[in-house]
Amino acid sequence: MMDAKTIVFGETAIDCLLQWLRVSGEPKDVHELLLQYLEILCKLVTEESE
Repeated sequence: MMDAKTIVFGETAIDCLLQWLRVSGEPKDVHELLLQYLEILCKLVTEESE
């Protein structure tokens, strides 16, 4: 469950995903993008809860 009070604005998962895509230097499949996005979201959520 997520509470809106705990949301912190700053670097978003989309920002991180775009950065990852730029660093890779090559087009990625939508499936690969989705998996990477989910990994980034998971990382951001676990960092916030610590």
